[in-house]
Amino acid sequence: MTRGLRYSSVAVMPEALRTRVAAQQHGAPREPSTPTDAGTGAVPRKPRRDCEHNEQVVFFNRIRTLALNDSRYAAAARRTFAIPNGGGRSKREAGRLKAEGVTSGVSDIFCSVARGGQHGLYIEMKSMTGFASREQREWIADSIAEGYAAATCRGAAAAFALWLDYVNGVA
Repeated sequence: MTRGLRYSSVAVMPEALRTRVAAQQHGAPREPSTPTDAGTGAVPRKPRRDCEHNEQVVFFNRIRTLALNDSRYAAAARRTFAIPNGGGRSKREAGRLKAEGVTSGVSDIFCSVARGGQHGLYIEMKSMTGFASREQREWIADSIAEGYAAATCRGAAAAFALWLDYVNGVA
């Protein structure tokens, strides 16, 4: 069931609502009129800032674009994928994933192309201010000992440069 619009235009809205709509349209954060957001009972949340996610999206967009423009990178781009280990989950979902084999510390990105005597490339993606956890640092060290290339990268540009060097056999 869909509900129709209550007001025919912004001009006929009450002043308080008109101000909130104008703020949303201009990208300004919304200011609730009460602590529970206008009597709905919902506590307003801060917008989620997931900088690491954004960097990873930019990285994958760059390698896909490169693969489209230069066929030499198509196979490596197809064989580079994300490993969904992070993120906030309920205890139930975390239990299900752990039973399926999800392991803490595993790097975010894997390129399953052998180059320069190495079996593949692990990339732990971090935001420009992020740091790798102890488990993540151990995974990277163990991966290097097992014959993989592995590194922590701050930002999409660093990850892309590492990936490109690895695929070209430079790293």
